[in-house]
Amino acid sequence: MRILFVSSEVFPFSKTGGLADVSGALPKSLVDLGSEILVITPWYRTLQATPPPLWIGDVEVPFDGDFESVGVGTLERDGVRYAFVGHPDYQREELYGYPDDVRRFARFTRSAPQIAARLGFKPDIVHVNDWHSAYLPLVLTHGWHLPKGFAGLPSILTIHNVQYQGSSGIEEVLYWLRLPGAFRHSYLNHFGAANALQAGLGFANRVTTVSPSYAQEITLPEYGYGLDGTLRHIAHKLFGILNGLDTEVWNPQKDPYLVSSYCCNHLEGKVVAKKHLCDKLQLDSDRPLLAVVSRLVEQKGIDLFLAASDELILKGWSLALLGSGDKKLEVAAEQLAAKYPGRMTTYLGYDEPLAHQVYAGADALAIPSRFEPCGLNQMIAMRYGTLPIARATGGLKDTITHEQTGFLFDKASSKDFLETASYAKSLYGTPEWDRLVEHAMRQDFSWQVSAAAYHKLYSATIFPLP
Repeated sequence: MRILFVSSEVFPFSKTGGLADVSGALPKSLVDLGSEILVITPWYRTLQATPPPLWIGDVEVPFDGDFESVGVGTLERDGVRYAFVGHPDYQREELYGYPDDVRRFARFTRSAPQIAARLGFKPDIVHVNDWHSAYLPLVLTHGWHLPKGFAGLPSILTIHNVQYQGSSGIEEVLYWLRLPGAFRHSYLNHFGAANALQAGLGFANRVTTVSPSYAQEITLPEYGYGLDGTLRHIAHKLFGILNGLDTEVWNPQKDPYLVSSYCCNHLEGKVVAKKHLCDKLQLDSDRPLLAVVSRLVEQKGIDLFLAASDELILKGWSLALLGSGDKKLEVAAEQLAAKYPGRMTTYLGYDEPLAHQVYAGADALAIPSRFEPCGLNQMIAMRYGTLPIARATGGLKDTITHEQTGFLFDKASSKDFLETASYAKSLYGTPEWDRLVEHAMRQDFSWQVSAAAYHKLYSATIFPLP
């Protein structure tokens, strides 16, 4: 099976969140199942690739009412072929966050078929991810200005977070993508605006989310962010497939960022990891350490964590927060760290080695999310023997068993979070805590099962039953 996989970020080349982790791990697992994969992603200014991709020239892409040139770079790693779209649009300080983001990724989307054809890759199916590439199913369905054999290709869209949808003006989108005016009255139109994610929902043959619970939740108004009606309408083709974890990257027995390796049968290395982390962060290693590794945004419930911080410290926890995002949350986190030297530390930004060290050195990980499509943090934490304290939503409740592999609470409130964290603290240092740690570390979150589910869905999409 030949799969064209299109994503705006792919680990280890680019990353802002879980989309990159999935886009880096799933194609490798699909190759292990015998598939041939071409991954297409932007060539960002900050691209992490050594050696860099091999530049093979330009291709002409139908865009903005005409044709434009984009560059192509390629490399192969772990049996996966990668193609990188080169254009000044992607040579910026950040991956996202610009007023012209929809236009930038419309160009990226339109480039994918031309680049695949330039590389001699004729897919059996196209897999797109989130709004950044969600216009591709619409383009494939219509078939204008496509390489031979690409019109009508079946497609799958994966929603990693329905909150982000790619909204812009309809007329400008039709002009950018060189599509006829009839699409004004299609799934493209969301209450008078062009909505990239809704277009993907309507025109993709299948739609997946990154956990079974999230697939159910987003059909409800409180989780659908205005697309719940559309999602209910396409529920017949909506599936939830739980994300996996790259167990080579996240492995406490082989992690190059740790000062000492360990496993569930030999936890001495975790004790060393905690001492090393606490020394680094200037925290007392004799106190239980509750950490956060997260984007600092409302979705992640960071405000709930900060609101509970005074009481958490009073009840005996030390706190460590690693992340960045909302400036108000950043300021509040820094103020708390200044208020409690030796008890709380805040690191603004993302540091990959430090993230690994936090997962290994912390005793528990706080994940008070208001919603969570899947989440990899809790899987990583469990693999490293760090018990998650999480809200029972989306992929968190699909992966954590309360009082078996972590702790769950129901309401998105600082009160519920604090009560659950206090209960977890009461178990710390007891044989019960050790039992939970061992059980958590024995969970299997590898990609094999998830990749097999995607492979089965690809086959059913390419060869649908009559």
